[in-house]
Amino acid sequence: MDNTIIQQGEFVSNQQDKIIVLRSDVDWMTVVNWTQSVATNADYGCHYYWQRGMADGLGLVYHHPAADATLGVQACAAGAGFTLIDTTDQAPGAARAVTATQNAVNPIIAAANTAGLAIGSIVRLSGTVGTESLCGWDFQVGAVTDGVDFTMAYNMATAPGLVGGAGFYRVIPYDPIFYPRWRYIINITAAANAVIHTSVDHGLTVGQTIRVKLQDDNFGMTEIDGLEGTVTAVTAGTITTDIDSSGFTAFTFALPANLPFTMPTVVPIGMDTAAALEGAVGLLEDATKNTGYIGIRLHVGTVANPNEGSLSPAGHLNDVIKWRAGKSFSDLDET
Repeated sequence: MDNTIIQQGEFVSNQQDKIIVLRSDVDWMTVVNWTQSVATNADYGCHYYWQRGMADGLGLVYHHPAADATLGVQACAAGAGFTLIDTTDQAPGAARAVTATQNAVNPIIAAANTAGLAIGSIVRLSGTVGTESLCGWDFQVGAVTDGVDFTMAYNMATAPGLVGGAGFYRVIPYDPIFYPRWRYIINITAAANAVIHTSVDHGLTVGQTIRVKLQDDNFGMTEIDGLEGTVTAVTAGTITTDIDSSGFTAFTFALPANLPFTMPTVVPIGMDTAAALEGAVGLLEDATKNTGYIGIRLHVGTVANPNEGSLSPAGHLNDVIKWRAGKSFSDLDET
């Protein structure tokens, strides 16, 4: 097995899940928690193993059953081991029940099943009675109360108008593989330098060129439709542009009564000439970059069971973690 290594490395744990991006496909991974291997802390893992075919979130852990140098072995707890990642898989997750949706500019969504949700996760609502205008959008999660609810991270221009009832949400596992991505718009300021608010982190950078698509008057500000501008400043969820929208009508978020409607989007179309020349790149190079990757997520346990972190490959805070990943090759007749 050691002769099939495709990549290796190390990191210091921040007690959060760690994604290892790999240069090629992978069949196995071993992880050594160097800090815990040379210590004798009871119930702490020191060596972990995963191979293709294991269910997501599982793996094997070699650990110290007692406060000495002896080792035991057991399966990682569900969701506290390894998960294979292929970001070219864009299929949404299974539908999960929603019981209520708050009428607010960043609604709280009541849902008993929040497994795997975290700050930064992307979700898509469907069939939420009373707040149908929120359905079909990709929204970023800003807060999670395990087994209770989650909150949208970024404020819409206006609230959806009604308190929502039963419906569903799906987790959107990965971003589209080409960078930079088009994004849904949930607010635009009427200002000399229009600030565009997106429903998820946009990933755009200063100097990139964008086009606004806002054809539906249910959102107002149709004057901005088709205009192109250069990004002059950014935060994670906002894009400041050189588009003067100060004389435009106000942007409002569409209501359920406005359905059907076309969602407004901001679309990257390249880089402004000066930035491209300075960076010695093509005008469209930054709008056509494929960011798909294969990797492994090393889990750190669950919020509900923090002690799982002692037996999880992502380690405890400041643990030194070393890892190796590889392919499997065999000429043996397995029949």
